[in-house]
Amino acid sequence: MSSVPDDLRLFEKKFSILHEISNALVATDNLSAIANLMLDLAINYTRAEKGSLMLVNERDELYILAGRGIDLNLVRTYRAKIGEGIAGVVAKNRTPVLVEDLANEPRFKGITRDRYRTNSFASCPIISKNRLLGVLNINDKADGAPFNEDEFSLIKIIANQAAIAMENAILVGQLRFKAAEQEGINRKLIESDVVKTEFITRVSHELRTPLNSIKGSVYYLRQSERLSRREQEEFYDIISGETDKLIGIVENQLDFLRFEDETMLINKTLVSLREVLNEVCGSKNIKTLFARKDISIDVEIGDGLSDVVGDRIRIVQFFLNILEGLSFFLERGDVVLISARENDDIHVSIGLPRRLPDSITPYLFSSNHLFQTDSPDEKLKLYLARKVVDIHRWDLVAENTATGLLVSLIIPKSARQKVDAVVNTTLDMFLEFIAEVLDVNMCSVMLCDEMTGDLMIKGARGLDDHMIKQTRVRMGDRIAGWVALEGKPLFIEDIEQDPRFGRKSVPQYNSKSLISLPLKVGGKVIGVLNLNNKRSASPFTEQDFDLAQAMCERVAYFMGRVHGGDHQGDEFRQLMTSFDSLITAEKKYHKKDPRLPDIAMGIAAQIGIGEEERRTILFASVLYDLGLVLLEESILNKKGKLLPSEENTLKIHPYTTVGLLDSFEFSEEIKRGILHHHERYDGTGYPDGLKGDEIPLISRILSVVDAFCAMTSERPYRPRMAAADALAEVHKHAGTLYDPKVVKALDFVVGERVE
Repeated sequence: MSSVPDDLRLFEKKFSILHEISNALVATDNLSAIANLMLDLAINYTRAEKGSLMLVNERDELYILAGRGIDLNLVRTYRAKIGEGIAGVVAKNRTPVLVEDLANEPRFKGITRDRYRTNSFASCPIISKNRLLGVLNINDKADGAPFNEDEFSLIKIIANQAAIAMENAILVGQLRFKAAEQEGINRKLIESDVVKTEFITRVSHELRTPLNSIKGSVYYLRQSERLSRREQEEFYDIISGETDKLIGIVENQLDFLRFEDETMLINKTLVSLREVLNEVCGSKNIKTLFARKDISIDVEIGDGLSDVVGDRIRIVQFFLNILEGLSFFLERGDVVLISARENDDIHVSIGLPRRLPDSITPYLFSSNHLFQTDSPDEKLKLYLARKVVDIHRWDLVAENTATGLLVSLIIPKSARQKVDAVVNTTLDMFLEFIAEVLDVNMCSVMLCDEMTGDLMIKGARGLDDHMIKQTRVRMGDRIAGWVALEGKPLFIEDIEQDPRFGRKSVPQYNSKSLISLPLKVGGKVIGVLNLNNKRSASPFTEQDFDLAQAMCERVAYFMGRVHGGDHQGDEFRQLMTSFDSLITAEKKYHKKDPRLPDIAMGIAAQIGIGEEERRTILFASVLYDLGLVLLEESILNKKGKLLPSEENTLKIHPYTTVGLLDSFEFSEEIKRGILHHHERYDGTGYPDGLKGDEIPLISRILSVVDAFCAMTSERPYRPRMAAADALAEVHKHAGTLYDPKVVKALDFVVGERVE
């Protein structure tokens, strides 16, 4: 009978866990937020001090997505192969493990755990539909006792539910990625239509004048029977001259179409061939076309195939066109085999069970047959496929063998190309993020050309494509060249009054102020970040300048990591996905009250903090609650008391904020400052119950500023408080919730004294 209450308590815990997980599923669809929620549940219900939730990357390595009680730098850098270490063994065997004493556990003989206080732990694989997603690890029970079977059963429930929640989050993320990709395709189509319209307009305009001159000359020659030989010669000269003009115009336009730098027309990113082939084989056109002839496609791609660098849309078009073009020569029941392998290059083979006529294979070798009048659709499809290969500067070989046609696509592997593709893509994302944070509608990054040293625009917002392609600035020339040569940040309040660059402001700029900053990697200037046109049309401020410098440092840090090989190839797409989440969050971020950074900087000045640390506080103050955006608005705006499960959901937002920033944030001080801004001075806060000076100073300042600004702002669940009343409320909790030193500094900053 004595076991009944224990069984009942265990049942209640299991029910409570399921209830909290159900609430978590509707609170957020962000993978990082869900991972943090699940980890907190596991730690809270087992009274553990440390834990981690790991995911599996494409190289079959475990990395930490969420961690508790673990050094932030370790969280960012940890990697373990499947089968290595305790978590790796659990992942390989796909079996939950409870260990009461590691010293007596033969399965993990020889493995040490220096980072942990006790020898007891629990580790559970996270598996969805027979697919290993990751591992949930729980370590160091608070009272030092070993974990028991009841707690182990709770962890297994959480791991199983985490698999469902995380699988859904992954699918939502993929859907958003596809939606963004489709938006990009639509934008390209619109831009293409605009370019075509402009081209036709320009050609028609240039042709109209000489054609009208020729037409007029012919008219006068026909109508005038008494023209002298000299007058006739004049009209012949007009016709000849205008004909020469026409020839020149047509040749120029053909040159434009034929020889325009096609590398400028493709958007190179990292592309997964596996994903592309799955998309192509699953496309409606291919499925319908091949179903008519009962043709099937077999795809064989080995694990770990590297991503390729190229324009994803055009690569999809290549496979669609080549399959459609070749299908004309296939017969009922044929099987097309597509395989991909990797050595020094990436080789993609397309095998057909029958030979192609010799009159067709030239279309796969050469693009010189397009204008033959007898080219049917299948030849045009093959030409278009070949054109994609030419644009990417790949190799395509087609040969008839004894067993049929073999088409081989050879894609060179280039670490430099991958780096360039990632830099180009992420620079645009960085600029979008910077534009949101600094509220500007015009900004650009210029990088130094390796051959000439000239600055060229590699990413921009608010500039037209023509300017981006045409702009080249020599070192020392103009503002950007001066910044690159001197290696010094530049803040100009009025360009017309600056003696170094005094010149008239041009109409495209809505104010006369600008910011230009050197991008430095390893002490060497590699480019320049330029900021213009605040959306408010107001001039930049010193605070904008400080914030811009902080952003510039992070762009340079990120580029240094990428060029230094810190990121593995398959991490690049994950990086871009996290950037996309960051930009989406920043656009929805509600804490853009200009008072908040102003007050934080004022408090820092009152306390006597140095310039570098003030800049750190400024950067943290504009982003510290970004993770709230990933949570359901109904929780943030709820009137009345939050449920315990909602409170737990809310408490993970410091971790999700750090997760959003982690791809480029190098300052552990900022990460800790953001992570602990809900700690309380008396030690009753979260996430770690730090007390007094254990709490980072950034966190203590953010805590006070956040409370004051929240109280003096309108909220859906309560009216705005007067500044004096808010100050009184803050003072009431000095020494319990807030650092008294920071509260005292707040008095001076807001201009009110509360005795």
